[in-house]
Amino acid sequence: MVKVIETINGKRLIMKKKTDKKRTISSIIYLFLTLGVFVCAGLLMLLLPQKEYSVMENRYLTKAPQVNITGVLSGEVQEQLTKAAADQFPLRNMWMQIATSYRSLMNRKEIDGVYIGKDGALFNRVTDTDFEWNNYEKNLDIIRQAAGRSGADWSVMLVPGSGIILSEALPKGAVMYDSERAYAIGEQIFANEKLHWLDTRETLEAASRKENRPVYYRTDHHWTSIGAYEGAKVYADSVGIALDELDSYGMTVASENFLGTVYSKVPGLPGVMADTILLPEQLPEGLVIETAGPPADALSADGKKEMPILDGIYDKSKLSGKDQYAVFFGGNYSRISIKNPQAEHANRKLLLIKDSYANSMVPYLISQYGEITMLDMRYFTDSFTEFLSDEQPDEVLVLYEMSNFASDRSVYKLLMNQ
Repeated sequence: MVKVIETINGKRLIMKKKTDKKRTISSIIYLFLTLGVFVCAGLLMLLLPQKEYSVMENRYLTKAPQVNITGVLSGEVQEQLTKAAADQFPLRNMWMQIATSYRSLMNRKEIDGVYIGKDGALFNRVTDTDFEWNNYEKNLDIIRQAAGRSGADWSVMLVPGSGIILSEALPKGAVMYDSERAYAIGEQIFANEKLHWLDTRETLEAASRKENRPVYYRTDHHWTSIGAYEGAKVYADSVGIALDELDSYGMTVASENFLGTVYSKVPGLPGVMADTILLPEQLPEGLVIETAGPPADALSADGKKEMPILDGIYDKSKLSGKDQYAVFFGGNYSRISIKNPQAEHANRKLLLIKDSYANSMVPYLISQYGEITMLDMRYFTDSFTEFLSDEQPDEVLVLYEMSNFASDRSVYKLLMNQ
């Protein structure tokens, strides 16, 4: 039998019912296969033990919540179930790698918030829409108030991410946040303050043009030990300290297989080259390091917090794991101090209010200060006012990556009295 269809222009098309039947059967098969995959995945999620931690992404995974009326009515249960379904999906890492490889073959230059740049460089996409301008101004004003209450010499260094400094390596059409606007806001807020507002862009841009001297990692959001040295020079110059040349610090290759946090968002991306980690090894001897417990974010393979075994300021066991940047001090502590009795200025005390960018910069400052204390406000829970009163640092440096500072919700603790 045949079916005759009259078209608009009067032509007759003959379609075999047999063809219609095959298409219908194919659609049904596809539908049931798709449903089968999700049903099996759901059953496996219920039957298999839930994973605590993703080594590839270096973070805790969301687990299925306990269902209760309050949580359902507030929407918290539904939200956590959605996150748990994504985090606990069977063979999740494999599916992520397949998806990334497929989109790369389709010549996508932006995948899951990551720009695929020249020569295998990866960049976090942070546009003006992503940049939290209101919180940025609020955090800067908090620093202005905190500095006004202190007798120390304050400086603020907000370092642009790699997409700002290495803009020529971004793919065509890539858009980043307006760093000119961000710096102008800082200059305006601190215009009448006795505070150093430090701009590292010119220094980092000049350093980035030097051959075989990368200032940012290709696969990670941090600056390299070379970029950190350039940042240390900017700060040292502003406070009248002269640093030695970079090579005098004994720069040593510690790893050549570092795949960082940006790569973790696009695992399996073809053509990505691992980064090299350099460590300055010529550092003062006899350092005394004190911490307020283990690092808050440097986790073992099973997701447990543990106290690292430091060799000087390095935890070299991290070089055999995923989060190799944690080689510096073993990670981020709520509070860590480094005392150097042989320092150039043994009575000089520096306080760093920081994110992880500071970890790789501190090695170049250790020889200059009798004591350097780093506070990570994300994990710091004591009274900052009391801390300043007790410790009385001579200098305070606020050091963050700029977009991270804009999204940080812990800077308010600088005004906490209790």
